[in-house]
Amino acid sequence: MDEGVLVKTGTDVLVSVRNAIAGADLGQLREAVEREFLDLDEREKSVRSVLAKMEGDLMRRMATFQNA
Repeated sequence: MDEGVLVKTGTDVLVSVRNAIAGADLGQLREAVEREFLDLDEREKSVRSVLAKMEGDLMRRMATFQNA
């Protein structure tokens, strides 16, 4: 579970989560979580790369305006 909220009212317990992996086998859950973290890391690397390119482009454009 990534993050969430647990609400208990009387005998009722409600859980609301953003990201969760359900299962009963702890070994399989561990593997699923590891895969999820690896996928997330790859997506974050991709986003950082795109942002770096955008920042570089912005800096080049600003330098062009300064020199004009």
